[in-house]
Amino acid sequence: MKYRSVSAIPGIEFSVIGFGSWALGDTSGWHGSSDAESIATIHRALDCGVTLFDTAPVYGFGGSQRVLGQALKGQRDKITLASKCGLLWDDNKVIRRDLSAEAVRQDVETSLLRLQTDHLDLLQLHWPDHDTPLEETARALRDVIESGKVRMVGVTNFSIQDTEALAKLVPVVSYQGLYNLLERNPDSYHNITLEYRTEREILPYCREKGLAFLPYSPLFQGLLTGRFSVNSRFGSDDVRSANPKLTGPDFARYVQVCDELKGIAADAGLNLTHLALAWLCSDPTVTSVLCGAHRPAQIADNAAAADVELSAAIRVQIEELLIRNGL
Repeated sequence: MKYRSVSAIPGIEFSVIGFGSWALGDTSGWHGSSDAESIATIHRALDCGVTLFDTAPVYGFGGSQRVLGQALKGQRDKITLASKCGLLWDDNKVIRRDLSAEAVRQDVETSLLRLQTDHLDLLQLHWPDHDTPLEETARALRDVIESGKVRMVGVTNFSIQDTEALAKLVPVVSYQGLYNLLERNPDSYHNITLEYRTEREILPYCREKGLAFLPYSPLFQGLLTGRFSVNSRFGSDDVRSANPKLTGPDFARYVQVCDELKGIAADAGLNLTHLALAWLCSDPTVTSVLCGAHRPAQIADNAAAADVELSAAIRVQIEELLIRNGL
């Protein structure tokens, strides 16, 4: 495993392959995920040198945090634990954005209970909430930092303008955004409009400010593993069935590009997963790639990508292919 640090977060080294926890456990909504195998997967991640674990209250409606907390017993001092706040849900599991002071404090308290810890290393605002003044959110963030329950604050899916506005009120040390080979400047995620363009705006901003950049969905929810065909379908019990990019008219185009990328990977002696993750890791602005996994073999394969070095020629081939396909 390789490790990186950033100027905004002195004293912490992040594994370049991190662990994204959306797919953990029985309640995750990911097909085939179970509590027992998820715990085994987390233990394998630790064995592979993964030190950054990222979760959120809304993942599995508390289930991801519960499983992660159980698996990390006795390991807390060895890892950097990141969670989020700002997405609440009702009894019908209808989700709403809420970055009110009360909601921030509630998310922190319930997260600490589920994760069985007394502090979060990084608390990230999950999505912007334009109905709550940033000043109110920032007051709550300062409170949880002063209490020792949160060490640092980051943002996820924020516009540059909102990120800068928040940074004037409370230190912001990280940015988490959608980024992978096929989604370099995406305008949506699961039909949710994105207020930023990753490669065009966020990466230069993180370089300038010395922030950690944490890309999520680095394998495009499994598409960049190369296991899908144009005939692949997702059942109603799989959260990917709600992603129009994987179920709509663009899906066949994405699969075709993946097939071409597999050829580049094969010529380099790699599989597509390693090519896609190594492409992200080769950018020094990328601090830790948040890889989802719910089986031990998956995270072990992801972690191996940390040791892959892409030649300049391979990177040129990839860039030319993406440009030809309008990506």
